[in-house]
Amino acid sequence: MKGNKLTAGSNMRWESMRMILPEQREEWLKHQHDNKKVKQPVLDEQQWEDFGRIVAECMEYKHLIRFEYWDDGFFYEVIGECHHINGDQKQFHILDTEDEIHYLKFEIISNIESV
Repeated sequence: MKGNKLTAGSNMRWESMRMILPEQREEWLKHQHDNKKVKQPVLDEQQWEDFGRIVAECMEYKHLIRFEYWDDGFFYEVIGECHHINGDQKQFHILDTEDEIHYLKFEIISNIESV
């Protein structure tokens, strides 16, 4: 015999208590968002040498580059042309495909590849 909500041992008495306050929902959504975050990757010297070679080659021949960067637990990407490398401020100046300029710090870069 298959039970339903009205059979003995069911959770019927608590059915009317199924509600969540807006504050609880907001905290639950924040918790879900925080669980999706990942740690910032640590890059070694070999990867930075490869990145330097790729950027130099793409700047010389005006090729597009895909910059993947980490920000607050999530990865984002920018595709564009590396316009300038600022060694003093340690950042790339990137002109993307929609003619917007992005400034990416060296410390948040996770991957660079030629498109």
